[in-house]
Amino acid sequence: MESTTRQTTIEEANVAHFDKFAQNYDDNPFVDQVAKQVVDLIRNKVALSEESTIMLDYACGTGQISRKSEPYVKKVIGVDISQGMVNQYNQRASDQAIPQEKMQALCIPRLHGDDSDLDGQKFDIIICAQAYHHFSDINKVTKDLTNLLKPGIGRLFIADLMQYDRGNSSHSEESGETVSHSHHHHHHQDQHQHHHHHHHPHHSSHVQSTPSAPTGHHEPFSGPSVAHHGGFTSDQITTVLESVGLQDVEFIPNA
Repeated sequence: MESTTRQTTIEEANVAHFDKFAQNYDDNPFVDQVAKQVVDLIRNKVALSEESTIMLDYACGTGQISRKSEPYVKKVIGVDISQGMVNQYNQRASDQAIPQEKMQALCIPRLHGDDSDLDGQKFDIIICAQAYHHFSDINKVTKDLTNLLKPGIGRLFIADLMQYDRGNSSHSEESGETVSHSHHHHHHQDQHQHHHHHHHPHHSSHVQSTPSAPTGHHEPFSGPSVAHHGGFTSDQITTVLESVGLQDVEFIPNA
């Protein structure tokens, strides 16, 4: 009961925070910097197809990653807990004359981890950037995202903070100034994690930590909306990914 209450409290804090900053979120160059870095990585690791690649941008925010990916995929769906972020995502897509059938965001407070999620849609690529430190239960989120991967070909990309020394004055959580290097994990999923499939799924997952953030940006690294302070180690994330059956973990530090 206590863990459920904590999860709800953190979710409510995230909704409040990101609804508040949604309208001006893209004004921060840090957001664009991270998005570009993540999309460059995905394109370097995966042969995207405008005819076939279906992508999920989980915790999508205003859609920076989606918009940068959209020209290279058939369809991208954004999911976020914040209605304010979802509204900005869809408005920006509309402003760029991107049709809803090509790019659209949905406000979904929580995944269920079964085929009721997103009407059973499965994805070639799932990206979750700058969000894992906001999730109270990263094991459940990872399992739920894994359930949404296409068996045999789906890839999960995670971008988040690499662990840093919270006691060091050069790493300020309050200002978001973190000397955190990008890291990626590349995983393949065992067939038992994808139900109803007879062939051997081979899924990849990459995890990237984010670059240094400027003072005053709207991505908090402390406070009530943050579940994990001080970043993650590669071993922490690798253990979580492998616990849900993902294989071939690849850790890619950012230069």
